[in-house]
Amino acid sequence: MTTAIKQVWVQRFCTGSLSLVLASGFFSCGNLPLSQLNLGFNVASIGDIQQKRQVDAEVYLRGKVENRAPFVGNAAYQLQDGTGTIWVLTNQALPQLGDEVLLKGEVRYKSITLKEWAGKDLGEVYVEEMEQLKRTPAANK
Repeated sequence: MTTAIKQVWVQRFCTGSLSLVLASGFFSCGNLPLSQLNLGFNVASIGDIQQKRQVDAEVYLRGKVENRAPFVGNAAYQLQDGTGTIWVLTNQALPQLGDEVLLKGEVRYKSITLKEWAGKDLGEVYVEEMEQLKRTPAANK
C-alpha cells in the first residue's frame, strides 16, 4: 500500500469509529428513565441511609416523589426508591407527585424522645437537599 492510500484508510477508519461511538452513546440513553442512567454519581439507596444513619454524610439520592409537605419558608417531599422512603427537606420549589428526582443532600437526624415511653427515641432520618441535579416530570414518562 502506498502512503497516500494508508492515510486515507486510517482517516476513514478513525472517522467511522468516532461516528459509531457517538451514535451509540446518543441512541443508547435517549429513552431510558432516570433510574437506569449512570450519571457518574455514587447513588445511595434509601434503605442504606435509614439503616446506617450517618448524620452529616453527603449523599446522592434518586427516587420517585410519593408525598409533599409545604411549610412556611421551606418544604419537604417524600422520596421512594424501592428500598424505602425518606423525607427530603428543601428550600426550592416542590417537585410534583410522581416526578423522578436525582439530588445531592446531607443526611440529618431529628431526635424525638418521649418520657412517657421510658425515654424511647422516636426520631427520624431525613435528607436536607443541597442541590436538585435532575428532575423528570411524571407526565413525560
